[in-house]
Amino acid sequence: MRPALTRDLEGRSDVRSKKLPSATLHHFHRNHMSDVFQRAAEIRVVIGYMAEQHAGWVTSQFFGARTGAFLVPVFARTTFQAQCHGVTAAVARLHDEFIGVGRTHHLFRLPEVFEQGIATALNDSAFASELQRQTESQATALARLRVLSTAGKAAEGAVVVAGHFDDDPTPLMQVLAGLYIDAFQRGIRTFPFVRRV
Repeated sequence: MRPALTRDLEGRSDVRSKKLPSATLHHFHRNHMSDVFQRAAEIRVVIGYMAEQHAGWVTSQFFGARTGAFLVPVFARTTFQAQCHGVTAAVARLHDEFIGVGRTHHLFRLPEVFEQGIATALNDSAFASELQRQTESQATALARLRVLSTAGKAAEGAVVVAGHFDDDPTPLMQVLAGLYIDAFQRGIRTFPFVRRV
């Protein structure tokens, strides 16, 4: 079907684009959100990994050298996913201690739809394998974070960041990633969060 041709008030022709069928929009939205969830999972896991590598951040060692000894017997097929969930819980707890809970969101405690989307993304074996490669070394993790971030200047402690997690939180996630990079490089602990609206 051809788009409708209309004329504006001055008589100029204007081609109006036809609306996409709702099934096409749903497919686009679903694929776009899948990308958003994967990006959120990647930023979260890589920052969690980096937090474990820097002294003074967290005491957990879900990405430590001896992790396999206690995770593999229980989570033989999903060891990496168990590492991701473990580091998320450890870093979320640390953030909650500094920020508090209720009426806030941070990278390790997102709105429920994003938590579910991240869980689904981590269950994709191809995505999980690629993400696992990002946590093989600090240099690899830091290089990937630089690609995923917008440069920022971190402050010590809990820091309110403007924005909210809506349909596409990619720009906000990039800002958060930039703050963590700066904190890791400067040897400080930062806990950026947004207030729920």
